[in-house]
Parts: sequence; C-alpha cells; structure tokens
Amino acid sequence: MYRISRYPDPEIRGVAVKEERIAEKSAARAEWRRLYDMIGKLLFDHGLEPSPANFELCHRYLSGRDAALNATIDRAIAKDGGLTDAVAGTIATRLDPGLSTDELSRMALEAQGYLEQMTTILARSGEDARDYGEALAHEAEGLEADGSPALAVKKLVGLTRTMIDKAQAAEEDLRRTEQQMNAMREDLAAAHRKANSDPLTGLPNRRALDQHLRGAFENARRAASPLALAICDIDHFKQFNDTHGHQIGDEVIKFVASSLGRVASGDVFVARYGGEEFVMVFERGAAAKAMATLDKIRAAIAARELKVTHTGQSLGRLSFSGGLAALDLQDSPGSILKRADAALYRAKQNGRNRIHAAE
Repeated sequence: MYRISRYPDPEIRGVAVKEERIAEKSAARAEWRRLYDMIGKLLFDHGLEPSPANFELCHRYLSGRDAALNATIDRAIAKDGGLTDAVAGTIATRLDPGLSTDELSRMALEAQGYLEQMTTILARSGEDARDYGEALAHEAEGLEADGSPALAVKKLVGLTRTMIDKAQAAEEDLRRTEQQMNAMREDLAAAHRKANSDPLTGLPNRRALDQHLRGAFENARRAASPLALAICDIDHFKQFNDTHGHQIGDEVIKFVASSLGRVASGDVFVARYGGEEFVMVFERGAAAKAMATLDKIRAAIAARELKVTHTGQSLGRLSFSGGLAALDLQDSPGSILKRADAALYRAKQNGRNRIHAAE
C-alpha cells in the first residue's frame, strides 16, 4: 500500500511544516506568558520584592517539582497568613545554585587543555621513538656496507644521547602536566565540597541531602532494611533572631547544628535543610531507635541555658521540634520528607519542644 502525503507538493509541505512550528512556538510562548503572570501575581499578592531570589522561589513553587519546598511554603503561608521577604529569604537559602556556569566552563577548558598537552607530548614521544628506530636501522645498514665499527658506534652513541635528551624532556613535560592535573583535581574536589556544604554550619547542604537520600532509598529497598527521616526546626527562631540579632541567631544555628552533627556516622546523615531547619536520615535502624536518639538531643538542648561567650549575657533556653517518618513501601524521597514535615507541623501545633512520629 502506498502512503499518500497530506502535502504532496514539496513547497506546500514546507509551508505546512513551517506553520506547525510557528504554532508550537506560539503555544510555548503562551505557556511562558501564563507562568510569568502567575509568578507576578504570587509576588504581588504577598507583597514580595521582585528580586531574582524571590522570582526563582516562586518559579520552583509554581512548578510543583519540589514537594518538600511547597509544603514548607504552604506551612509558612498558613502560619503567618502570607509570605514576607524575610521568610522567603530564609526558605530561598535551600535553593543552592552549586557551581556557577563560569566555574564549570573554566574547569572544563582547563581539563581539555591538559588533555591536549598530554596528547601532544605522547604523540611527539612516539615520533621521536620512530625516528630513533629508523636512524638505528639506517646505521645498521651502513655498518654492514662500510664495515667501520668505530664510526657506527660513535653515531649510535650520538643518536642514543639525542633520544635520551628527548625522552627526559618528554618525561619532564608529562610530570609538569600531571602536577597541573592533580591541582585541578584538588580544585574539583574542593568545589564539590563547597557545592555540597552549608557555609554557616559546615554540615552537608540540601544538594548533598538529595544525593544521599536517593542512595539511602536504593540501599533500603535493595536490602529490605529500615530507614527513617526526621525534620527538625528551632522553636521561635524568628522571635529569637529579632530579639538578639542575626549574628547571635547564626551562632544558635551553629550550636544546634553541632549538637545534631555529633551523632552523624555511617548510618546517620545530618544536613542543614535551610534556615533553622535540619534533616537527619537514619539508615539500618528501627524508627524507635531514631526517635530515642533525636529526643535525647532535644532534651539536652532544652535543658541548657545559652549565654553570650564574651559578655556572659543570658539568652535563655532554646528548644527545637521534630517530625520523624519511617520508610513506607509507597514512599519516595519527596513523600517521606512531606510526611516528616507534616509530623513536624503537628509537633509545633501541640506545644513545640517535642518530636512527633508521622502517621
């Protein structure tokens, strides 16, 4: 059976294809316009400054790709009746940009340059070896022809010295390039650590958490082992920050981070989730054990009176609330975060300074 084209004439077919592409672009532009309007409305409704950070936060929220982020924003809106620039800024700290495009481009160009150097050095060494072999063969033929061993040996010594010099030069070039590549490798490792670390607390950041959680899920599924996840949030942190200032607030965040981080191990992963929130992932252990560990840290922090080191000024007592979710068969990384977040919300609603288990 012959297939009859809808547009048998090539010229007509070309026009039709062009019209289809224009229609596709128009539909895409309409979708972009709709999203732009939605972002603008969200910014305007909450009185947020149209800054790049707020624009990106609204874009992430409206895209719906980050369930945990959406849950945090929804909770903030429900609690305060809307978003403020301060709250949006705190939440936006989770949107870690990682390495910039310029940094990645620079490293890629450096790596390409070093590889090209090594390729050139190796190619030159190969050519030198071939030239040396051809020269040896030529001298061997000459030795057979004129029968002058002394002259042949003299020429062979000269050729060998030349080859040794070239080999040593190539070795030095390779050593230098290797040192440059090692330095670049260290830069990449440092960049990786920077991209995955929270600059204030030194804990893994959200990017690192996302990577770790995916691996932890795969391990738990494969080995049929338990896994639990907790979200912890410092109680009344905004009020504390407003009273004592951001510098003291940062010290409080570091104090809580240090307290949680002490239990970090091969089976316990602790990360700063953003703002005054932290996430702990407990692998290969029952949820009851994770609850006991978390509650012990909570009680220790709540029992301690905080003071400014250099003045002795009392800051009062501090507490945090937590929500703990055990891995369910239907869970994904996003859903277990959402369940833990819902448990955290109930802990806050029921008086704070407590840990609630997810339903």
